[in-house]
Amino acid sequence: MTVRTYLVGVGTLVALVVAVAFTARRLRGYLLPGWSGAHRLLAESVIGIAVLLALAEIVGTLGQFRRVPLLLAALVMCAAVGSLTPALRGGEHARMRLRASAAVAPVLLVAVTPWLARTFGALRTGMLGYDSLDYHLPIAARAVQSSHVASLVFTFPGLETAFHPANSELIHGVGMLALQRDTLSPFLNLGWLGLALLAAWCVGRNRNLGPLTLATVVTLLASPQFVAFLAGRPTNDLATLALFLAGVALLLNGADSRPATALAAVACGLALGTKLTMVIPVVALTVGVIAVARRGARSATAALWMSGLVAAGGYWYVRNLVAVGNPIPALHLGIGPVSFPVTHFARPYGSFTIAHYLGDLGIWRSWFLPGLRANLGWGWPLIVGLGATGWVLALARGDRMLRMLGAVGVVSFLGYLVTPQSAGGPEGRPILFESDVRFAFPALVLGLVLLPMVVSLRSHRARVWLSALVAIALLNDALYATGAGASLLAVALVAELVVTTVAVVLGRRVRRRPGRVVAAVGCVLALGVAAGAGWEVQRSYLSARYADVAHHLPYASAPRQELVALYAWVRHVSHSRIALAGLGISYPLFGADLSNHVQYVGHRGPHGAFDRVQTCREWRQLLNGGHYDFVVVSANARGASQPVEAQWTRSDPAARLVLHVRTASVFRVTGAFATDGCG
Repeated sequence: MTVRTYLVGVGTLVALVVAVAFTARRLRGYLLPGWSGAHRLLAESVIGIAVLLALAEIVGTLGQFRRVPLLLAALVMCAAVGSLTPALRGGEHARMRLRASAAVAPVLLVAVTPWLARTFGALRTGMLGYDSLDYHLPIAARAVQSSHVASLVFTFPGLETAFHPANSELIHGVGMLALQRDTLSPFLNLGWLGLALLAAWCVGRNRNLGPLTLATVVTLLASPQFVAFLAGRPTNDLATLALFLAGVALLLNGADSRPATALAAVACGLALGTKLTMVIPVVALTVGVIAVARRGARSATAALWMSGLVAAGGYWYVRNLVAVGNPIPALHLGIGPVSFPVTHFARPYGSFTIAHYLGDLGIWRSWFLPGLRANLGWGWPLIVGLGATGWVLALARGDRMLRMLGAVGVVSFLGYLVTPQSAGGPEGRPILFESDVRFAFPALVLGLVLLPMVVSLRSHRARVWLSALVAIALLNDALYATGAGASLLAVALVAELVVTTVAVVLGRRVRRRPGRVVAAVGCVLALGVAAGAGWEVQRSYLSARYADVAHHLPYASAPRQELVALYAWVRHVSHSRIALAGLGISYPLFGADLSNHVQYVGHRGPHGAFDRVQTCREWRQLLNGGHYDFVVVSANARGASQPVEAQWTRSDPAARLVLHVRTASVFRVTGAFATDGCG
């Protein structure tokens, strides 16, 4: 990447962010003029995310998901909102209030340290993880390549990932579009982490419980497997968690405000449009919001909530309805005699649920309990217990709103127990349980933030005991998630000492009113430093990405030697069409500049089904129809034999073998494949 190309990309990204931020700020000022501080920032963040996604969906649906159309759409939106809404009052400009808290600094340190370590680790290796390389990143890259965001992208046979909601992938696509690389993607989950921490603070802020609600949520966000699975990767679990928690915070802060209720619905809709596992929590919250509304206002509340929910979260479900006739093609949906067509998915793993094994003590001893310890550390009973206690006490002692949220937490957890793939794998071997525990996190995080608010209603002593338990859970996270153990604790203690000293000296509150010129100069300097650092990061990141994949495998059973050879080969390939079979983790084949068009070649069935090709004749017909430059065939797991597609390709003179390592073969296509007499 040349300096000019890099600066154009950074300029595009900055202009887009500024336009969206201005739009979000003006809309918040118009809808919620009395909000300030953290709640104001949370509202503007949700509005900004919604605006960015709406713009990307509009231009992408029209086949114009490119730099200039997206930036023009953002500038037009910015100008329109600026002209139609009143300017913010002077009191809303640049007044900052910084509260020094002896408790918050070490909590944030425990939360952020492992995330930063993992993120910078991804800059050395490239983004890893099976889901990341199989469909999250390929969907984002394909949107950039095709300029369409509504297209179904099939990346592996038998999976329904092409029909999943893709808000998170679309945001990654915006970053790729601006920079023409995926350099921004490893950092995006840090942004979602910030939103989750902000929302957790806002949940308890009005009751002076911000530090405690923040700390309870950090016990989950800094847990070992959560960090390992999400930090530095494009997985979308943290995005859904942050948006759902933001919806709860907005709802609690503005329960009697229609704009706040609508914005909470938008946040939950964004979560629904990010991950399919949010259907049950969001539906439960929808029923709860309508149920607790004032008797005379229930119809209006229902209409307002549903409007925000559908507008922010309905895009991908409408896409599926138009494409295959069912908003969630894997489910049997219908109303009375009217039923939607169901898509057949030949899942490689059994779609067993937790409920299927609920009474099997052997499964609990061999899989579930070890999986919980691996995910949450030795303190997992404490973290799960705190979350469950939050639901129970909210139902027993909370006010009307807290009881409703407690019920939502219980329903969400019950929904997790019956979620397909929550204990996926062959019968008696729920190998997906450990990685899919994250499906329970929306329910668990709701219980964790409710607990301080319910406990605070009882006594000061109860709050002290809760703080002690949370501190133990944070110690568990510090020891397991960071790998730093005692050194991290020492840093936390030093940070607490420093912050406490500052708090005492400055009276625990610092107020500053910086001038606009000073603020502007500071922003320019910060952007300059970030741009310079970004130039060095993208150079080293692109040069080393996936170069040493043998030591950083995306999943344990990957064919190690084959991956090393394939990813070394593709480093010298660009602007090519690559057909793929066998191997699921395809994203590195897109190349560092994302110019390779990679497509898994499969059989298209009715209603969007996508399965393996069964005959040589169809295989060669699909290769001819795709006009590919290369064909890559490799096993998808260690110990597996070479897929039959390799023989179907090798036996034709139109294919010239350019690489062969064990089960992996790469062929250059030199002409049309013969379809007659294909054995």
